[in-house]
Amino acid sequence: MVDAGPAARSAEISRHQVAALLQHLYRWTAAAAAVAPPVAAALAPALSVAVQFYEAGQYEAGLGQLSAITSAARQARAAYPALPPL
Repeated sequence: MVDAGPAARSAEISRHQVAALLQHLYRWTAAAAAVAPPVAAALAPALSVAVQFYEAGQYEAGLGQLSAITSAARQARAAYPALPPL
């Protein structure tokens, strides 16, 4: 077995982290749309950018984008308690 090295392992971990967070936030946004459509509409463009980063293999940029989306979702939950938990 050949060791791919720390950089390759780090990229693989980041890829999986971004994929998992993308899926989670996509599902949350879909659920939020039923409760507060303007919140979902506000987050959707940023989520699309995160997908573009992921598809381009820019995982660090994707994680940064998803972090910003998560912060916005938390703020939205504070304003709209009926939104689903993150």
